[in-house]
Amino acid sequence: MSDSYIGVPFVNRVSPNFLKEDFNGSNLSTINGHANSYELSAEVPGANAENLMVVIDNVIQQPDVAYIIRENSSNQPKILNFQGTLPSTASIYVVHRGIGGFSMKPPTGSVGADELATNLTSFTTDTFTGNNSTTAYTLSETPPNANSLLVFVDGILQKVTTNFTLSGNTLTFTGAPDTGAEIEIKHLAVRSIIRRAPDFQLDTFTGDGSDTTFTLTNSGVPTNSAFVFVNGSAMKPTTDYTINGNVLTFTSAPANSAVILVRYQI
Repeated sequence: MSDSYIGVPFVNRVSPNFLKEDFNGSNLSTINGHANSYELSAEVPGANAENLMVVIDNVIQQPDVAYIIRENSSNQPKILNFQGTLPSTASIYVVHRGIGGFSMKPPTGSVGADELATNLTSFTTDTFTGNNSTTAYTLSETPPNANSLLVFVDGILQKVTTNFTLSGNTLTFTGAPDTGAEIEIKHLAVRSIIRRAPDFQLDTFTGDGSDTTFTLTNSGVPTNSAFVFVNGSAMKPTTDYTINGNVLTFTSAPANSAVILVRYQI
């Protein structure tokens, strides 16, 4: 996915607050002929089961083995289909790992020249020299359309369609520029920044049977965005733990020697 942005880069944003849903085994039904199903409130990106964390009675489930994602009657990937029968009393919660909202709008008046991304303050220019035979030239970037380019031959502005066309990153003149002609092509469109995959932090602690609070490496992590495990069992956000700043607080102290793993996006 690509996205142009102004101001704070993606890497400096805090973790999003992931969507979380709670329900019980009694809420499961047969949907589109598939038993043990539940329709989620949001689509699962790519119908990929790994974009969900599913926990049953505090035990994390394995994607594509314990559950899969199916489409509803509107062809939306929103059906969580368990591959086995669950008791009606089963406590289930789901965290949508592929969904998290970010605020992309900076405060009014907060953006000046210094805050603009580099691709908004400088534009790419490609230069070539004509040879009276070549009509097609490969640009260093792929423009969104021909109208986003300013094309000059010996300082004379060229007209879209009349003097040149664009296909991908190939600009083709309707007639070959003369030998020695100076060709200058300016890219005026806002270029995209490719978002890299988010980084994740893994913090490890050991319980002592009395401590309920543990300090995370990073702060600003919403409770619903952290995946917390004690001896391999997934803990339930707000019920088993909360996070305030960089402090993880358990409702009950993990047992002595318990292995505590906390994974979250940074």
